[in-house]
Parts: sequence; structure tokens; C-alpha cells
Amino acid sequence: MATDFELALFAQQLEEVLELPEARRWSLERDESVPLQIFVVMHSVSDPKEFYKARLRWRDLMKPPSLKFIDMTSDADNNPAAWPKCFGFRPGSLDACLPWTEEGHGLHPEWANSAANAFPKVAAPVQFALLHLQSSLDNSYQGRGP
Repeated sequence: MATDFELALFAQQLEEVLELPEARRWSLERDESVPLQIFVVMHSVSDPKEFYKARLRWRDLMKPPSLKFIDMTSDADNNPAAWPKCFGFRPGSLDACLPWTEEGHGLHPEWANSAANAFPKVAAPVQFALLHLQSSLDNSYQGRGP
């Protein structure tokens, strides 16, 4: 359960990320029924007509978020074709094996003690996750899964 501090910080960060230049390319949506969750629609700079809807959900705002891609037609989170092909994204497994995701740390618990892969202490976790997601789409995008 999210603390009052986490909820206030989350709300503040959502306002702040909208001021980022990158946010002009995003459509953000907050689902109030899940306190620390957002949906974001993004695209790769190399393919601006191919949109992806991601769900970022934090159990603890200071830990890595869960990342899932959502089918924009059905809202299902179990369609490999909803996933972009990017470094670390595994559409066939419906997860992202990256150090900034909960799923990556679930697959690699040893990352918690790794200088290179431990989740960093960040002041703005929402911004951190959104910018990493956008960076993945911009720098390693290779089309739509599977």
C-alpha cells in the first residue's frame, strides 16, 4: 500500500514530467484505482506513426516499476504484438529484462548487489522510468513484436 508521502510525491512528479521537452511526444493517463500507476503512449523517434501503450506500476516508489505493454485495442496486457522490439524487451515473455524494471530484478536478484545493475536511488522515479522507456524506444527500436 502506498504511503501518503509516496502518493504526494507521485502526484508532484506527474506534474513535473509534463514540463519535460520529451513529454510533448507522450500521452499520460493516471488510473486512480491503482495509486502508483500510469499509462503512457509513446513512439520511437525513428517510427513516429507506430504507437505503444505502456503501463508503469510501482509497489514502492523508490524501487523499480513493473513495465507492461498494453494492447491499444483490447487493453490486454498479454499480447506480444503490443510490445516493441528493443534491447532488453522480451515480447514473447511479456517482460523487460532491464535493471530499471521490477521484472528485470525478479529475473536477476543478484542485480540488487551489483554496482552496475542495482536500481539507483533517484529523486524523481517517475521521470527516471519514463525517460528510460523513451530512450529504449529511441535508441534500440527494431519494430513491433513478436
